[in-house]
Amino acid sequence: MAIFIGALLGGRLAALLHVPRVTGYLLTGLLLGPSAAKIFGYPAPISTLALDDLQPLTNLALALIMMNVGGQFRMESLRRLRWRIFVLSGFESSLTFILVALGCAATNQWWLHTSITPFSLAQTSLLMGLFFGVIAIATAPAATMMVIREYEAEGPTTSTLLSLVGLNNLLSVIAFLCAMHWVFSPEEGNLVLLWHLTGPLLIGGGIGLIIATWSQRLELASEFKCIILGALFSISILSEITEINALLCHLIFGIVLASSSPRWHQLYAAIKQIDYPLYVAFFVLAGASLHIETLLHIGSLGVAYVILRIAGKWWGARWGAKLASFNQREQQTIGMTLMAQAGVAIGLASTLAEQWDQGGHLVEAVILGSVVVFELVGPLSVRHGLVLSGEVPILSLLRKRAPQGAIEGLHNVVDHFRSSLGLPAGHNVKDPGDILVRHIMRQNVETIVNDTPFNKLLRFISHSRYDRFPVVDGAGRFVGIIDYTEIRNLLFEPELAKLIVASDLLVPNHCALGPDQSLREVLVMMRRHRHISYFPVLDPEQPDQLLGVLRQNDVLAAFRSFNTDID
Repeated sequence: MAIFIGALLGGRLAALLHVPRVTGYLLTGLLLGPSAAKIFGYPAPISTLALDDLQPLTNLALALIMMNVGGQFRMESLRRLRWRIFVLSGFESSLTFILVALGCAATNQWWLHTSITPFSLAQTSLLMGLFFGVIAIATAPAATMMVIREYEAEGPTTSTLLSLVGLNNLLSVIAFLCAMHWVFSPEEGNLVLLWHLTGPLLIGGGIGLIIATWSQRLELASEFKCIILGALFSISILSEITEINALLCHLIFGIVLASSSPRWHQLYAAIKQIDYPLYVAFFVLAGASLHIETLLHIGSLGVAYVILRIAGKWWGARWGAKLASFNQREQQTIGMTLMAQAGVAIGLASTLAEQWDQGGHLVEAVILGSVVVFELVGPLSVRHGLVLSGEVPILSLLRKRAPQGAIEGLHNVVDHFRSSLGLPAGHNVKDPGDILVRHIMRQNVETIVNDTPFNKLLRFISHSRYDRFPVVDGAGRFVGIIDYTEIRNLLFEPELAKLIVASDLLVPNHCALGPDQSLREVLVMMRRHRHISYFPVLDPEQPDQLLGVLRQNDVLAAFRSFNTDID
């Protein structure tokens, strides 16, 4: 009870302060947990024993998160990004590893002088640098996904971010397993290492294929929920029995299931109906597990780790995105969305502490202290990056206070009760029709250049979520819209299609909007053009300047958020 009521209050306070709710959940957990209780001298509502008892709940939430990250990292996403995502991930991960590894090794070698038997000072420094560098690559999938979900972020930067999170954690876990084997267990041979690397493919991939096949025999959302939860529990049990990394298994499970199941979207929608309370509990418990006292012990090694990881993520992602030809906005914002770090890093550090007693516990203490920083600052950084990318509707940023005050809420309760008794009810005084287009439009839009060949155009469309596509000229000026119906007709004329470029498919656009039009005006246009899924938003002073797009779904969501019916 304390978990969910505390989360409700913490989330609401975070909303009032205009910070991500996940930060409120973490701070709530921190105040309810044993670490803060010990420092400030009050009984801990969530004790250490309770944290141990609730560990299965935490594991289930983390399994769902890793599955969802894998689901975003499916094959069609990779085909859309092609080699670019691997260049970006490789450059960002490499720079992060190099900076953190060299910086932490140098800090120990020339500042701390910590030598751990049986290794010399130089060897100890190199080992610390190696493991700090590998762990630094990992990015917290849970905090990242929760911020994306809270702010309804959608667009190319968001898609790239989710793919990067999956790749980062995949690289971090694989590199960690290899380093652990070669440093501490070389006598076991490469077959053991091979099993640790291929085991997740067999367990996660195998169960993913089974569920993809089985789900086609099911129809009800309740059945989809049962089969997914059953699969996650099965993977957790098998990974524990075989001593395989469970997070990697769940990530592979999500990738395989999303790539092979025709019903992935139905499975995802079914799980989405029940997962939010689990995520809330996960973050409250994660906050309760944070050790504030470790901040006092991270010292110069911890400071070096935090600063160099931030620098590696920021500049590595920026330069990697430039090298991989991502657009300017993604180059500037993708780095700041990769700062969060928690569960995966803690898990790797704990594994190291079990294998390497003194050195591992030193690394674990630094990671636990740095996680306090990254878990509190990370969500804010993710939010800032997504807002700067233009993929967060302004309405999602404005909708941060309680929809009703206490008096108004009581008044509405009385009105509803009167209505239940058959008496006239009060009316809703809020009018979302006054909201402007600029408040809910999507600003970061993928466009098509007017000389794009038809085959390349088809590849772009096959990975798009829309059925209309804005076209720009070489200077980035808006020239019109391509409708899917025009493309569909050409599919039956393959010889003619070879001669076609994007500009040949433009349709006259009479349905553009201005940023300062109200949703009341938009509703009128929607009724006139019911077949159009979204409208381009143009600058009234420069009609060839595309500012964004407005989807019908976003308009309907704005009205739903005010509990307003559309006549």
